[in-house]
Amino acid sequence: MGGQRRGKNGRHDPAFISGTSSEFLGRKPLPRAARYRPLIFLLGPDGVGKTEVARKLLGEDVPHLSDVELREVVVRRVRRRRWDPELLSAPGLILDGPCFLNQRPGFASSIQALLKRRVKDGLRTVVIEAAAGGSTMELAASVSPDDRATLLLRFPIGRGRRRFALTVCEELGVDAVHARSVVTLEPWSYGRVRAVLRDIRDGLQAK
Repeated sequence: MGGQRRGKNGRHDPAFISGTSSEFLGRKPLPRAARYRPLIFLLGPDGVGKTEVARKLLGEDVPHLSDVELREVVVRRVRRRRWDPELLSAPGLILDGPCFLNQRPGFASSIQALLKRRVKDGLRTVVIEAAAGGSTMELAASVSPDDRATLLLRFPIGRGRRRFALTVCEELGVDAVHARSVVTLEPWSYGRVRAVLRDIRDGLQAK
């Protein structure tokens, strides 16, 4: 595992961490790098829980900019020759889905400058990979490897899938026996499991 940083205990903190969203949302202790490094990249397929993890890392009330909102912010920065004050002072900031950066070099360089400024000032930022046209890792060069970490979210397998299905069954008031029917879904996703179990509940209620 490359790109590591030595922590206070003398050991290296991994800069690339893989896991399911539930592991980052409380089922396991957050890795030190995810808790303390100022710049976090969140990667993974659509619907894997990246937004929930970002809010877990930084809090529910931090500024959260979509790709469209981020483009508007950059346009204002060019016109006014300064960033919106909130972007330079907010303790936490989520940039959700900046995409096609390789086709917009001016846009990309502006975001890199913002990330570099926030890291220098000790402010935390999470960059979430876009569902399509993702190229967020192009922003990584804006800061030192010691100041960033990458979290790769994946869907659970095996018992992890069953655990999630049982949780959804409990939430929906569906008999746990129905969890078996969604463990082997392919393609598997949190959203699809919820949809299938919701259909089962609705069908049972309609009888």
